[in-house]
Amino acid sequence: MSSSIKSGIWMLFASINFALLNTLVKYLSDDFHLSQIIFFRSFFAVLFIFPFIVKSGIQSLKTNSIKLQMVRCSLAVLAMYLWFYSISKIPLAEATAINFTAPIFGAIFAIFLLKEKIKYRRVIAIFISLVGALIIIRPGLTHFNIFIFITLIASILMGMASVYIKKITLVDHPNAVVFYMPMLLSIVSLIPCIIFWKSPTVFSFILLTSTGLTAFFAHICITKAFSYSEATFVLVFDYLRLPFTAVLAFILFKEVTDFWVWVGGLIIFLSSIYVAYRERKIGKKPSTSLMSAKRL
Repeated sequence: MSSSIKSGIWMLFASINFALLNTLVKYLSDDFHLSQIIFFRSFFAVLFIFPFIVKSGIQSLKTNSIKLQMVRCSLAVLAMYLWFYSISKIPLAEATAINFTAPIFGAIFAIFLLKEKIKYRRVIAIFISLVGALIIIRPGLTHFNIFIFITLIASILMGMASVYIKKITLVDHPNAVVFYMPMLLSIVSLIPCIIFWKSPTVFSFILLTSTGLTAFFAHICITKAFSYSEATFVLVFDYLRLPFTAVLAFILFKEVTDFWVWVGGLIIFLSSIYVAYRERKIGKKPSTSLMSAKRL
């Protein structure tokens, strides 16, 4: 089996797990407080990651930049709360399409935070991506939806966090990059989780635990995908998140995805592919920042 096929298969499974994770969050949000869902998602993600840490040695968690880790974790905590809250309020496919802007915002922040030089072609790709977001949101054509705005803010924060992850990967072990975010989320969400605790049934407990499992699998799959092929090829399969999510949302929540969501999502997605292609063309390695924008 060629490396390209392996990469595509891994990304296929990553897209499925991302779709399952978001579907689980939306389903559970009817019965459980957001903090309880986030605690389970983060705590069990830490448990699933821990064997890899033991294998590499506990010293792999040593960080050479506490400041970068704290900024990244703070952005990730806020982004996850906003993201999970927004997908509990608006159609899943619509939120997923808007979330395709995260790598684009990451490219914007890289200009200011990483001092990357910007070329006119990237500016055009970023502009087109934002047009795609406007097609989905359609300000002035539909009533103002605060939850769509929150989804966009969450995507912006994910993009910003991805830039800090890119900086952290230059100085820290991958285990340190992966571990601290869910650990901090577990700590932050613990007290509100206790306050708003609702005892789950056996079935609900399995679903709550599965949020951590699907998040862990999604990370493993997307990391494997990028290890077998370049970002421009891998990201082609990322668009599968949208149809997978749309199917699950229709089956479970009877949500019918608007035509303009597909159009806007495709425009944003193609812009992301183009940004990745241009970075590869000029000799950069975009996989880390683009991958990290999806780790939430």
